[in-house]
Amino acid sequence: MAKSEKKEQKDELGLRIQMLRKRCGLSIRQLAQQAGVTAGMVSFIERGKSSPSIALLRQILEALGTDLNTFFSSADGKTDGMVYLREGMHVVMDSERRYTLIFPRKEDIKVQMLDEHFTPNAKKPPFEKLNCSVAGYVISGQLTLEIMGQPFKTLRPGDAFYVPPNTEHRGYAATDEAVRLITVYSPANY
Repeated sequence: MAKSEKKEQKDELGLRIQMLRKRCGLSIRQLAQQAGVTAGMVSFIERGKSSPSIALLRQILEALGTDLNTFFSSADGKTDGMVYLREGMHVVMDSERRYTLIFPRKEDIKVQMLDEHFTPNAKKPPFEKLNCSVAGYVISGQLTLEIMGQPFKTLRPGDAFYVPPNTEHRGYAATDEAVRLITVYSPANY
């Protein structure tokens, strides 16, 4: 991706966050406080000066009463009845991870499914605790899965995992090879 395209994406992301913040009637400081980040960070993101990690973007969107899938969805997503075409799927990325949001947010879809790619040798993401179950299946690479208070596990292609709701966990590339996995959140983590 060209440098100018990345800049345009940061600018567009920042403007969308700013519009949503204003629609929610929040100041930058109020949003920062609710998201647990600094006002300077929110300001930098809104002005396109900084690109948030996916984890940080999730925090900000949660404080704004939304989620990644809703934020990046569009009304023109391509579907064919119960089939969801890849042209209608949205991609969210930062320097360490890339998520393809497979299903749009719809009331009749009770799970959320992601195609995830983790960059090798990236810094470890923060632990997260979700109010839903998370299941995953490793397609390629080696995934390190850490569950708070337990020894870490290294999963290889063909291995799967299940993390119960409200369990602190994180996953990342275990080697210098990228990791690809499919994850399912149930119920959907909207």
